[in-house]
Amino acid sequence: MSEIVQAIYIPEAETRQSPKPHTVYKIEVHAAVRNWVVWKRYSEFYKLDTAFDTIFPKHTRPVKLPTKNFFPSTFNDPEKIDERRRKLEDYLRGILSSRDDRWRLTDIWREFLSIPTGKTLQESYTSEGWLDEYHTLSQTAREIRSLMNRKHTHMARNEISASHHCTVQAKKLLVQLASRLSTLESGLHSLAGILSDGELRRRQDRLSALKDEKDGLLKLANTSVRADQPVDPPVATKERKALLGDEVRKGRAFGAAFKKQQEETEVTRGLDNEGLLVYQQDLMNDQDQQVEQFSSILARQRQLGISIGHELETQNQMLDELDADVDRTQTKLKFANKKLQKIK
Repeated sequence: MSEIVQAIYIPEAETRQSPKPHTVYKIEVHAAVRNWVVWKRYSEFYKLDTAFDTIFPKHTRPVKLPTKNFFPSTFNDPEKIDERRRKLEDYLRGILSSRDDRWRLTDIWREFLSIPTGKTLQESYTSEGWLDEYHTLSQTAREIRSLMNRKHTHMARNEISASHHCTVQAKKLLVQLASRLSTLESGLHSLAGILSDGELRRRQDRLSALKDEKDGLLKLANTSVRADQPVDPPVATKERKALLGDEVRKGRAFGAAFKKQQEETEVTRGLDNEGLLVYQQDLMNDQDQQVEQFSSILARQRQLGISIGHELETQNQMLDELDADVDRTQTKLKFANKKLQKIK
């Protein structure tokens, strides 16, 4: 598995004299775990584009490669070099951000950017890099859960297009999460001789929790697929009604409260008992996470209030000291004025 490139920049160009004068462009490649730099000449960009033409003759790149200028040459013109640098950056970024990934899946693209693959990638983890990747994947898992929740909201509102978009994005991120988790696990094995036993166990526990979260998201995604089906699966009707409260309660109710009965939504209509239980647990977990986030916000606000209070106390003390200094200065001035009067 190759490392996932997140961003590409060409911040500068450089003129070199060996073996003969030529211009090279600095390509900064930003991945999830680390960054690296490759230097390429324009001729290498041209070979890459020509290879794409050979492999995909009926498909053009998202951004056209800038043409080579023979007369006048760009070699001695800094403005033209900078213009070509920007266009080459747009060319690479266009391929990277394109929804069509046919170019990014080729070996020539990986070789051009020197993207590490396989064992080289697994062994490239440092202790800090492993933690950075873990936090990135944790954020990806939270984003997937958020997409699934938004998908349920869109379904309840009968917004089919938005619901489908959330499903596609969630599945795409799930595939990335699963593949990168396996790499993260292999990377942890390679760090076994570096980390202490306690730290290794702690990271293994965190990795296991993240894998469980991934499995739960996969199950939720599969449950959501069943929920999209128009025909209800065969389930126990009485158990469903007992769980959802479909039957009209015999208690007293008046007006709108009498008409408002607990009905199934577009989300729950296609779920069996197990799916309903998973859905309810996910909702409660989301609520717990929101409460935790709110609690952390309140804690930060409280700490901020305490810090502001301490700062105000310090400022008041400084003002009191300033008032005392002013009083002493005024007393000294009065004493000096009296001496001046006596001298006169």
